[in-house]
Amino acid sequence: MKKICCLLLIVIGLKSFAQPLTQQTQTKDLTTTLTDGRLTLSDVGASYFANLSLHCTDSAYPHYYMERLQKPQDLQPPNKLWPSFYGCYDWHSGVHNHWALVKLLKAYPKIKEASAIKAKLEMSFNADNILQELKYLQSHQEDDFEFPYGTSWLLKIADELTTWNDPLAKKWMKNLKPLSDFIASKYIQEWPMMEEPVYSGDHYSSALGLSFALDYARTTKNDSLEQVVLAASKKFYGSFRQEFPLVKEPFGYDFMSAGLLIADLMRKVLPQNDYAVWLHQFSSDLFTVEGVKKVLYVKHIAVHDGYASHWDGFQLNRIWCLNGILKSLPADALTPEVKKAWVDAQNEMWDYAQESIGKGNYDIDHWLSSFSVFALEGYK
Repeated sequence: MKKICCLLLIVIGLKSFAQPLTQQTQTKDLTTTLTDGRLTLSDVGASYFANLSLHCTDSAYPHYYMERLQKPQDLQPPNKLWPSFYGCYDWHSGVHNHWALVKLLKAYPKIKEASAIKAKLEMSFNADNILQELKYLQSHQEDDFEFPYGTSWLLKIADELTTWNDPLAKKWMKNLKPLSDFIASKYIQEWPMMEEPVYSGDHYSSALGLSFALDYARTTKNDSLEQVVLAASKKFYGSFRQEFPLVKEPFGYDFMSAGLLIADLMRKVLPQNDYAVWLHQFSSDLFTVEGVKKVLYVKHIAVHDGYASHWDGFQLNRIWCLNGILKSLPADALTPEVKKAWVDAQNEMWDYAQESIGKGNYDIDHWLSSFSVFALEGYK
């Protein structure tokens, strides 16, 4: 399996494009509290993140090209190469911000940004634009362009559109289908070729790729893809001889939780009771109050920009994984005290991550807006 060959072409500095997008919004205004103490987006929060993602997806610059620049046809502006996903600094961030716009419009259809979101998605999901995106992926297969991270987020968009009973969504999904079909066929071919997974919380995470692919396969009833993903997931993660070191995360510059991504995947693979046993073997600390305080600890740092913003993404990813796990565990798997410890940790993660978002730093907003939406809305 080849890894993506990355050459960075910094078109213009990120900081110079830092523009506050909204009036200063208080973190408490972005959310409402569910009966169990977890957070969900308020209408204010939906509008807030919609504005951030709209700005991002329409910003072709600054950008870096994740490609082999020696190809003459590639030396073009981002919006010429990728007419749908040219914004947000890189292709994959452009894709997951489009997912955020789809999700927000689907869940909050009456927000004041609804018309702007529809107009943006009409352009991005235009049939000709998607075919040009497909042509690019087909011509860059020797680099495994955006596999598995960006391509899996594309499948997540398709998953979201397929489950939305709306005329526009049906049209957009029809237009997107050639691209999602191509990615699915690539996955069917390539996942069985992998001998071992990539244990990371970065773009190469096997668990994230498999998890989103499994959602898509089940939603679209792609049995061949589902069987490939299930087989790979069980081979890679079916058993652990020792507990996963969640307490040592994040590893390096991970912007997601390597361990909780695996746990989020396996809840979709195993029957409910089997999953509870698997999770206890994977991390017994998640089942005690003191253990939760240890492995879900939030390390606060003063500076959040640049690479330090990875820790904010890490917190938001942990929230969405924990929300997914809570959906899948048997009702009696956690004591009320332990579940409260999970929820308290999630809410602290949210508050900490929001310290950096929406302050006008494009290097943060270009991806953390969509991560914020997925944290609270991804598994609703």
